[in-house]
Amino acid sequence: MHTGAYLALFALATRSFATTQQPLQTQTFDEGVRTTALQCCNALEDILTSSTILYPASSKYSAQSSTYYSLEQAAQKPACRIAPATTEDLSRLIKFATATRCEFAVRAGGHMSWEGSSNIGPNGFTIDLGGLKEVELKDDGKTVSIAPGLKWSEVYGFLKPHGLHTVGGRSSGVGVGGFLIGGGVSFLSTEMGLGSDNVLDYEVVLADGSIVHANESERSDLYWALKSGSTNYGIVTRFLMPTIPRPQIWGGSLFYHGSAGPRLFKQLATFTDRLKEDPHGMSAISVAWSPEMKDYAIWSPNVYLAPQAYPSPLFDGLQDIEPFQSTMRVADLGEITDEVDMLSPGGRNSQWFSVVFKNDAELPWDIQLKGREIFEPYHDRPGAAWAITVQPINEGMIAAGHKRGGNPLGLSVEDGDQLLLLGCVFWNDPQDSAVMKAKAQEYIKAATELARERGLLNKYIYLNYALDTQNVLESYGAENLKKMREIKSKYDPDNLLEVWKGGWKL
Repeated sequence: MHTGAYLALFALATRSFATTQQPLQTQTFDEGVRTTALQCCNALEDILTSSTILYPASSKYSAQSSTYYSLEQAAQKPACRIAPATTEDLSRLIKFATATRCEFAVRAGGHMSWEGSSNIGPNGFTIDLGGLKEVELKDDGKTVSIAPGLKWSEVYGFLKPHGLHTVGGRSSGVGVGGFLIGGGVSFLSTEMGLGSDNVLDYEVVLADGSIVHANESERSDLYWALKSGSTNYGIVTRFLMPTIPRPQIWGGSLFYHGSAGPRLFKQLATFTDRLKEDPHGMSAISVAWSPEMKDYAIWSPNVYLAPQAYPSPLFDGLQDIEPFQSTMRVADLGEITDEVDMLSPGGRNSQWFSVVFKNDAELPWDIQLKGREIFEPYHDRPGAAWAITVQPINEGMIAAGHKRGGNPLGLSVEDGDQLLLLGCVFWNDPQDSAVMKAKAQEYIKAATELARERGLLNKYIYLNYALDTQNVLESYGAENLKKMREIKSKYDPDNLLEVWKGGWKL
């Protein structure tokens, strides 16, 4: 089979093999609520000077809504959608909304899975940051200023002619804003830390509409808190990031039958430990139920930041596990991020969750087996699919965060190498939502308890993969949570941003 066909096969395996997208659920407006929200929208027509305001009857409103990753998010119908084209207009918008208590949501790339994470119903409006797309080199090309409405494909495309790259998303279709506010695991993270650890400066609109900068020397407390601070401090309108020479790399995807899972997870545990010797690689293992194959398929994206195949010792042993298909080659790093994006399509009802535990060869497979017990009775549901993806949070990644000004996450090098598990559940029929969500909760509990019973559980919950029912901010630890609340009180003493819905609140 042609490589492209295998890529499409795994994309379908992880996203249900549906050939047509289910229609969005209609949402009935409560006229009393709608009027209040519409008053906010109408008033903003006279306040904003360079923003696009779209209403539900508009085809552009529908087109914008359809680009959410999750169908449940796309189905929400705000009273209007507002796309500011300048930071100044966003400032006016926030000042008005917090003063009048108009509720709103904020969407950058729209890649979060749970309903309400970056959209809202008719009781409010949605700010779409897609109008903020500026990107420019600074400091003689040593840094790049990136607006939140860009996707990483656009950033990488801009940097490519300059021979540069930065610590951004592994999937090129992910939005900049949400990725960096939630941490952000990059192909460069095993050495350079999370994406948020590499932000040099934030331009941010605070609750009162003021536009400020936060960095190591100016508002350093806010700078620290914005690294995975969710929707508590303000809307970031610019991220200043370091650039690196754009490497030719060895990377791509390996595809296996599900039976290879135990050997691959053992290989991943060894790989994670070897990152201490050579931090220039990244690997992940994703095991997904394939309705078409009626079996489990495994996708393993791998990257080494040099044009060298199976470098030793980091990838030793991987060649001994035979894939049924491989796209591994010497390539531009941007090509690999495009490949990952192609294998991660949206347009489904979905639930994601995050569990972190100490590096271990056996636990990931045992968690996968536990998932079989929970989900196999529902494999006959339309579009039902589920997957786990496991990847390193190595000591080097944690140490890089501490070296770059610290962050609120509460991770410690002394805890050793960790593994980050992303659990995903997908389905087509809205009538299955209640049962599939209940099963997702059951799986979170089972995976967490299994890790805890073996003494491997880390309290940290990675924001960008987390479900709304998970206590993300509490997972950072009591001391960091206290500090975050103090910073919140300093920059938003009246909690004006309570009207910003979605995310995790202090």
